[in-house]
Amino acid sequence: MRNLSHTRARFFVYNLLFWTPLLFTQCTSEDPYDLVLYDMEIVGVNEGEPSGRGWIGINEDTIADFGLMTSDNLPPSGDEMMDLAGSFLYPGLIDAHGHLFGYAEFLHTVNLVGAKSVEECVARIAAFKDKHPNEDWIIGRGWDQNDWPIKAFPTDQDLAPFSDVNIYMTRIDGHAAWVNARVLNEFDISNDTKIEGGSVLNGVLIDRAESLVDLPKKTNRFWRAALLRAQDSLVKYGLVAMTDAGLTHQQILLLDSMHAEGSLHLIINAMISNNEEDLAYFEAHGPIEKPLLRVKSVKAYLDGALGSRGALLRDPYHDLPAHYGLPLLSPDNLNLLRDRCLKNNWQLCVHAIGDSAHHILLQSFNQLPTSGDLRFRVEHAQIMTPEDSAYYAHPNIVASVQPTHATSDMYWAEDRLGPHRIHHAYSYKRLFNSSSAVAFGTDFPIEHIDPLATFFAATQRQDAQGWPENGFLPDQKIHPTTALRAMTQGAAYSAFGEDSYGSIAIGQRANFTLLNSNLLLPSAHQRENARVVRTIVSGDVIYEADLD
Repeated sequence: MRNLSHTRARFFVYNLLFWTPLLFTQCTSEDPYDLVLYDMEIVGVNEGEPSGRGWIGINEDTIADFGLMTSDNLPPSGDEMMDLAGSFLYPGLIDAHGHLFGYAEFLHTVNLVGAKSVEECVARIAAFKDKHPNEDWIIGRGWDQNDWPIKAFPTDQDLAPFSDVNIYMTRIDGHAAWVNARVLNEFDISNDTKIEGGSVLNGVLIDRAESLVDLPKKTNRFWRAALLRAQDSLVKYGLVAMTDAGLTHQQILLLDSMHAEGSLHLIINAMISNNEEDLAYFEAHGPIEKPLLRVKSVKAYLDGALGSRGALLRDPYHDLPAHYGLPLLSPDNLNLLRDRCLKNNWQLCVHAIGDSAHHILLQSFNQLPTSGDLRFRVEHAQIMTPEDSAYYAHPNIVASVQPTHATSDMYWAEDRLGPHRIHHAYSYKRLFNSSSAVAFGTDFPIEHIDPLATFFAATQRQDAQGWPENGFLPDQKIHPTTALRAMTQGAAYSAFGEDSYGSIAIGQRANFTLLNSNLLLPSAHQRENARVVRTIVSGDVIYEADLD
């Protein structure tokens, strides 16, 4: 495969001397477009988009016009002509909720995703340590005790072989960290350590307890290289834009400088982390609103994650009686933050997974004015009692959900919630029925970055092996067109970007994802065979699959 950053791929340039007279009847002495894409199957999923074999004319970085072709006509001419050879063109796919810096760091640390036991985790850590013998800290991510034969948290004793270095391994959901005795001793942490919104259990730091450890700072040089590597990965999977769900002002300023120098090409909607230093910075300096970077949103957390039993539930956990989860933001402080965001004309985006946290958030957001264009976001919305779905009729509440959370959690979610409450979870169809604004994302690196995994999780609700046979809670399956809308126009809307990207429309950025199949016409083997063949951002091909 090839990544073609910084260049416009030239697939085929027409020489007018070789055109038939028919072409001259369509052209003036000057070609009307800088670039014409043609001979592709346009898959229209949003209102007003064409569908069928067609062409798209691009001037500079925007869509100037488009049309359909028949078997006996030719596209209009352009300075450059790009024959897309029958591939399927979609509006550029967008991830409405991810963590770019987290993913960039993940690419340079110990990968524990998919490890089937504590022993396998330890072996991967040891292998990484052998390759990096001079490191004082070994950092990694991705363990999930729910995938292990004994579904219990690991302990600091499991990391005893690494007494000469600091070990810090973040759980798959980001809401717990597994550390060794050296870290516990260095930061004076024990099971008796008290911290609001967190807890410590034998070397596992849950939710706010993660903040008890000060991790080493990485240089801007590291981050620049890591972010470019992450960008190459995003475009490989067909992504043209994303929302980053929580960054410091220093991280945001680095993104701004990289965009200014032309090294980042993706549209990024960056949420400001709910830290006083970061909020105060943007109150003093104002928002950032540029073609490729928007900073007018705030990210907060009401609770933790279901897998680490931090999600805040109305009733106790089915597999841990008397435990309700961890509240990370009180209702009063939530309302204060909501009002601060309203004062600053910021969009508030709040992580809420458990049904109690979800209810608290919806009650708070229900007090928003119905006039104005606020688009306050509920992030995750995983567990929702049926009566709470009525809150989504409010015009200023947007649901931002990640369908792959359902297919990752389905093996053990009922253990946490019980047989009755599981039917209140991951109910995405109910959200679409209740709300006019739903956006899809992945929450990468917590889930795989691939938006096709999002699509199939939403429409099939099965894992890659086709389990369960009819899908997990199959009544909540989403129609393919609806899913693609949530991954394009819906995701753009959730970031106030629908006027400039997210659709195939005149005046929008020429952002497209090209696949080898039509996702609206499912076939028996589509899931394993569907792949991205090109990613086009602002009219530039920045990823092309190696088709040999």
